[in-house]
Amino acid sequence: MRFTRVVAVFVALFYVFLWVLDLNGVSSLTPVLVVPPVLAALVAFGVWLNNFMGITPRRPRFVDPEDDARAEPAPSGDEPAATPGDTERHAAPPGDPPA
Repeated sequence: MRFTRVVAVFVALFYVFLWVLDLNGVSSLTPVLVVPPVLAALVAFGVWLNNFMGITPRRPRFVDPEDDARAEPAPSGDEPAATPGDTERHAAPPGDPPA
């Protein structure tokens, strides 16, 4: 078995052990033990409701729209490739006055 499966089985057995303790008189564990199933039920209901209404999850987008607007256009192939010493193609940082 993989390590993650071993850990998952151990956590599940520990959770069941805590419920056994709770049922045998350690009633202070009840609120702590009820929270995970309640959260799981709320998440499952939300996922079911989204599927029922036909809402598909959006793909995450990690690019800032402002970065897209400031991006340089792709070279057309007629221009020579920029070299690290090429200062004409590299703009000054924002906030610096033009020279």
